[in-house]
Amino acid sequence: MSSEPEKIADVAEDVAEDVGHAYGVWFKRYMNIFCRRFFEWLMVFSFGYYNISFGWLMAPLFFLVLREKRAKEKKVKFDIIKSIANADEKDILQEIQRFSNLPSWVTFPDMERVEWLNKIIRQLWTYAGHYVHDLCKFTIEPSIRQALEEYKLNGFKFEKIILGDTPFRLSGVKVYDDTSRHEIIMDMDFAYAGDCKFEVSVSKFKMGIKDLQISGRIRVVMKPLVRQIPLVGGLQVFFLNNPDVDFNLIGLADVFDMPGLSDILRSIVVEQIAHMMVLPNRYPIQLVEDINTAELKCPQPAGVLRIQVIEAHNLMKKDVGLMGMGKSDPYCILRLGAQKFQTKTINNTINPKWDFCCEFLTDAIRSQELDFELFDQDDTIGKDDKLGRANLDVHEIWKSGDVDMWVPLSEAKSGRIHVRATWLDLNETASSLDLQLEEVRALQANTKNPLHSAVLMVWIDSAKKLNPSHKSIPDPFVRIHVGNSQKETTVRQRTNDPVFEEGFTFLVRNPRTQELKIEVIDHKTSVVQGRIEVDLNVLLKERNLEVLNENYPLSGASGGLATLKVNLNLRILKTALKKDDGDGGPKETGEAGVDTPAALPEPTPPTPSPQPSVTTPKPPPPDTPAPPEAPSVVTSPAPMKEAGGSEGTGVRDKEVTSDEADRKEVINEGTEEVITPAATIVTQATPPPQPQLSDSNELRHRGPDPAGMHGLGRIELSVKYGPRSNLVIVVHQITNLPVEEDGELPDPYVKLYLLPDRSKDSKRKTDVIKDSCNPKYDERFEYALPPNDLTNRTLEVNIVNKKGLRFLQRSPTMGQVLLDCGLLDDEKVTQWYDLAPATDEDEE
Repeated sequence: MSSEPEKIADVAEDVAEDVGHAYGVWFKRYMNIFCRRFFEWLMVFSFGYYNISFGWLMAPLFFLVLREKRAKEKKVKFDIIKSIANADEKDILQEIQRFSNLPSWVTFPDMERVEWLNKIIRQLWTYAGHYVHDLCKFTIEPSIRQALEEYKLNGFKFEKIILGDTPFRLSGVKVYDDTSRHEIIMDMDFAYAGDCKFEVSVSKFKMGIKDLQISGRIRVVMKPLVRQIPLVGGLQVFFLNNPDVDFNLIGLADVFDMPGLSDILRSIVVEQIAHMMVLPNRYPIQLVEDINTAELKCPQPAGVLRIQVIEAHNLMKKDVGLMGMGKSDPYCILRLGAQKFQTKTINNTINPKWDFCCEFLTDAIRSQELDFELFDQDDTIGKDDKLGRANLDVHEIWKSGDVDMWVPLSEAKSGRIHVRATWLDLNETASSLDLQLEEVRALQANTKNPLHSAVLMVWIDSAKKLNPSHKSIPDPFVRIHVGNSQKETTVRQRTNDPVFEEGFTFLVRNPRTQELKIEVIDHKTSVVQGRIEVDLNVLLKERNLEVLNENYPLSGASGGLATLKVNLNLRILKTALKKDDGDGGPKETGEAGVDTPAALPEPTPPTPSPQPSVTTPKPPPPDTPAPPEAPSVVTSPAPMKEAGGSEGTGVRDKEVTSDEADRKEVINEGTEEVITPAATIVTQATPPPQPQLSDSNELRHRGPDPAGMHGLGRIELSVKYGPRSNLVIVVHQITNLPVEEDGELPDPYVKLYLLPDRSKDSKRKTDVIKDSCNPKYDERFEYALPPNDLTNRTLEVNIVNKKGLRFLQRSPTMGQVLLDCGLLDDEKVTQWYDLAPATDEDEE
């Protein structure tokens, strides 16, 4: 047992050790502070001593602050996406009641849950590393190496490929049941936010990416179906549109993770993904040997979209000058999958006129959208300001054949764009070429962008006996020229008999005057091994305009024995007609130029009151409005066909006035549903029953007075809350507005607020219609609104008279309608409302 003095000595020794440790920590901390302060003062002294500009110190500091801010934003975004991608079904169901960012199987009823498939993917994920390694080394690496060689960056290769433990997730799946019996089409909402890590080396410099994020809608086409196991001959995997891609840089590349530089790197990655598997590019997977490889890897396009961007109106002012006045320098970018076009820039205007025309090869009709993005060009360093965006559903254009409409811009306070879209089918008849050439000549007079009349599909199968002397075995690839377009196959290493099996599609201006040029080139020496020239006019004389499995001799080849096996298919473009709606005739085109889906009844425009063909029609429901022009008619809940009368109701008059024929449908693009205008009109001999008026904020019923309950007129609105958490309002028309006291006609427009927010961000306005008591607008507006906030909002609709100057307007607000958003009825989207005296007014 130790004595008492020894214990005291041990305690004293421990205390002394602690004191020494504390002193050492204190010394190191203050020495660290001293060194940093000394270094800062030394830098300031050096800058002053050597007369160095202070900007050299501020510029790196500015970029470091931006880099830190960007890193924090990316971390928050990555954590959100990762939590969604890794959440199971129970967690998702709990979050439904709290947030509006719902998975697709909740938002869209036709998408199905696949939690069982996500569990299988999670189990198989550890075994997917070998496939990803081979994909990166043998497919992605050669493609990126070739792309970087154009920038004098050589020797690209993957040093480390770590897939991580977090698999991708499928948040919804849809299988189409109305396809050909030889194929299966499946759409999946793909989301990946994993812990992968890829390191590469370029010119002896090592860099890499981690925390990769990819999200988008991916399509799998199982085609063709065969009679042997596995019953599917091949798969085509591709994204319908460019996916959202983000990542963090590591190694030397971390220096470039700054605004501007990182955007360039990210665009290169997105471009490579688009080159591989964004339409019209596909990633084919052959499962069975005895199938048509050309059909799997290069199927015929569904058609061609011819787009005219005519003009835009009332765009936002981004270049603000003195006294609040300003303009913009707008241009428009059009995207369909991996295809992209850009209009010219119109300086100093918010109402640009482009008259730009372009054409897109379209491989998928369903679930693909044509995007329009408008920007204000900024001459200074930095991103161009966004003026808004819009989109068109390719399927709706396909059904209509031709669309000519004004599309309102989303993500913008104001603005709309005038677009015309035409669907062109592919025809095997050479006689239809003359008609298409006439249409192209008529359109070519207004645009400098070349337009086309035909589509050429080239399938490069294989080559034989390129260098029979065997002195030098080439690394061949094929280069194809059609007009100004040029495409190349991948390089085949060290072979005289390469097998390419690659297909390409070209747009042809005039097959009677153009030719196809094909060259086989050695990649090592850039020496042409042989070439082929084919006059496309010859294909017009072939059966079905195609040449299959033809072995063309290569001119200029060594030994004169080299051949190239090629398939050529020519298709003439033909303007499509409206698709049948299932009732034996084409549909009526709407205001937006798009047809109503066959599942919805087709509205019948109002007609003058003819003699009834049925003695006693069915009485209307009490909540159905009638048009103000004919108070003696009532509405019927049953739709009527255009060519005849509905059963037990009446017959539609064949003569329709031009004003009534202009009543059309407006498409609800934000909700992917159609908002139809007024209800179907049925005439009768006896006076209609007196409808009852409601004092609530529900949809008001049609009364016998065409001027409304207060004598201020009536307004026709379509109000719909869509599955994408957006409130869509379509202002159709106003009737029977009162004239001014001096007898002049008003200049009305409609102004909207989403109360209780009465600010500029909440305000929406239509165009002003001059001198009219019955103006027609058919303009669409949209508010982003989460579902849990819907019951707290009131839509205020004001009719304002713009006659005269502001201070001379005697009664600017002519009427008002208040709608409780919590009482909206999905079955009564379009209704008439009585205008009431205004209660609140804001200063214009």
